[in-house]
Amino acid sequence: MQNTIDQLIAWSKELKVLYVEDDLALREEVSLFLSDIFADIDLAINGKEGLLKLAQNHYDLVITDIRMPVMDGVEMIEKIKELYPNQPILVTSAHNESEYLVKLINLGVNNFITKPIQSDQILNVLYTIVKYISHEKALNQYKNDLEIANEKLKKFTNMQSKSIDLKNSILKAYKEALDKATMVSLTDKNGVITDVNDNFCKATGYSKEEIIGKTHHLISHPSTSRALYKDLWQTILDKKTWQGIILNQTKNLTPLYHYTTIVPILNHEDEIIEFIGILQDFTKQHDLNEQKSQDNLHLALNVKEDELLKHIPFPSVFIDNNLTFQAYNKLFEEVVSNHIDESLLGKLTTHELQLKALIDFEEMDLFNNVEEIKNNWPYDGDITFKGVVKSIGHMLCVLVKISDYEANRFLVCIVKEEDFELCCQVQER
Repeated sequence: MQNTIDQLIAWSKELKVLYVEDDLALREEVSLFLSDIFADIDLAINGKEGLLKLAQNHYDLVITDIRMPVMDGVEMIEKIKELYPNQPILVTSAHNESEYLVKLINLGVNNFITKPIQSDQILNVLYTIVKYISHEKALNQYKNDLEIANEKLKKFTNMQSKSIDLKNSILKAYKEALDKATMVSLTDKNGVITDVNDNFCKATGYSKEEIIGKTHHLISHPSTSRALYKDLWQTILDKKTWQGIILNQTKNLTPLYHYTTIVPILNHEDEIIEFIGILQDFTKQHDLNEQKSQDNLHLALNVKEDELLKHIPFPSVFIDNNLTFQAYNKLFEEVVSNHIDESLLGKLTTHELQLKALIDFEEMDLFNNVEEIKNNWPYDGDITFKGVVKSIGHMLCVLVKISDYEANRFLVCIVKEEDFELCCQVQER
């Protein structure tokens, strides 16, 4: 946790935050907590005042309550998304405000914390948000560097070579402008590579000796369509510049996403003598976008899981493939709290508690994960075992039902035997 806090503070030391909350005591308490992390904290008491401050200042992050007088958080977020579509937003909500969550997710809000606000909870959420903001800033800086390089490239490529001497001058100029920011290759008029820069070798993992004399098919990804290459060649053979995104791969088959520019070089008779290829690496941006999509999906699944668990009238929990507890409801927390082993509650909150530590099974003693249980026990979509929970003062005989939920995620209900049919009906719904 300390490493997470240190990294969060390092990323946040230059970030500015707007905190919108109508409750005076909570506003003062949370703003004091935030001031230890962020460079600058501005406050607003409702959505209307928050919008006014946004119109006058840039904020790296907006943290807002939902229910407020004058203008509530949902209406304010709708306005923000109209005016500042990429503004990062963190919503604080009470458990009884779940009806707003779907609307907020549809508005593009991906980050939530529930009241009462706990320091560990907000630190973990802030770490995820600030990590994304920090990476976005780095990518924007990288884009700016590429734009500067592209501007220089345009000046050079607009000057078509009229002689070999002029061509050499252009090659020297573009190398100075582009070598630090891009991968550069030269090919003859048949597409055979005659030279590459150091960035090309570093990015692909090939040496110059392995590349020169080959075509770009050496690094092409097998999933890239032939139609793309056909369009590319038709364009450059027509003496036009081709630009587009190409999926390539390294020597060890790692995918690379390149924004590629290919420029024909002409001699004084207006004939193609070679091509310059400039490849800008967008792999990091692609990976970040993929990660953001996964994070959004994980958030949506967590919201769905929490709502499901609240409505199951039995102690219930989600476990991963290694039988470790993840999300759980209040009834399940009570079972762990009343267990004769007092250390189990601490393990539950840190996601270190496993199913076999809480319940004594006869059948499962040799199994360490759900896949082993499936392979060694009759399985038709769910698994049921008898077990015993050692509670303070008594032994509770239970039936445990494990059901598929998502990939490598399973729903577990702990019920008395006479209540088991009701449990099955709840899980089917």
